[in-house]
Amino acid sequence: MKREKPAVKNFIARRSKRVHLKIRFKVAGRDQYGTQFEDHIETTDVGSNGGSFSTKWEIKVGSTLKLTGPKGFVSLVRVVWVKEDYKNVRRMVGFQLLEPRKDWVLQSQSRTAPLVGSRGRKP
Repeated sequence: MKREKPAVKNFIARRSKRVHLKIRFKVAGRDQYGTQFEDHIETTDVGSNGGSFSTKWEIKVGSTLKLTGPKGFVSLVRVVWVKEDYKNVRRMVGFQLLEPRKDWVLQSQSRTAPLVGSRGRKP
């Protein structure tokens, strides 16, 4: 009897490293049932292209949410993953900025920048 290999999900590597950072935002959108909601959240991790937060709302992957932060920051984000936390009746939500922002928490580092040696020379 042959064992079939389990289906492999498409894996997309994260474009930037995540940093554990708590920042308060207001998030608004529609839950998976179409009900409008607004929630005050706090990020758990952020990167140059997005982050994650915990919420009580049931949000679908692929949803677009409005993220409003301190000092007038407003951005649309896309939900890229959701994990259930049954113990705390909460959901962890991973999001990605829809457009790069210069005023986002972290900025991406150029991957094409030349490496500089210890004495200021290129290797």
